[in-house]
Amino acid sequence: MFTSHLTVSAAICAFVFATVAAQAEPLPSLGCYARAYDTAHLSAHKKQIVDKAWLSIETRKDTPPYPFLATLQFSTKGRGKATFSTFGACKEDRGALLCNASLSAEEADRCKAKNDGVHHCRIGYSESGSFRIAAQPEGVLVTVVERLEMPGPEAGGRSSYLYLSPDNAENHAFLLQPADAKACE
Repeated sequence: MFTSHLTVSAAICAFVFATVAAQAEPLPSLGCYARAYDTAHLSAHKKQIVDKAWLSIETRKDTPPYPFLATLQFSTKGRGKATFSTFGACKEDRGALLCNASLSAEEADRCKAKNDGVHHCRIGYSESGSFRIAAQPEGVLVTVVERLEMPGPEAGGRSSYLYLSPDNAENHAFLLQPADAKACE
């Protein structure tokens, strides 16, 4: 009787461990990912600000807590070739990469409004935000975790910033596909 209980217990443990191992998600692969949202997608998501996205993931040497570096870039509708970018020091977090965005040192007036979009002012001076990169069968899913501040080009002598928040349904998650390294340069 004791042997049969031991056998059943061992079988249950093996099943639980196999299930947990099967559910473990792989980390995103190093390299370049990109997406240009087509007219049909943007028409279906009228409040989406981003029309193109690029992401580069590489390793960092001698930085144990954050062994990855991700450079994230967006262009926005109606801004021509203007690109907003940030880079993040990333660490493994629950099967994905969690990246702390870079903090801009640029000086600009404080914004009166805190809504998402392109501004010529800064919402805050100490909040760079964070984003998560999770592997997907199609590539990677980049998700805004904390409001991102992404510096962009100067326009008329004034710096511009793109703000994206995690609670904005149209601008918080971006599915990117693997791309040639030249797309991320």
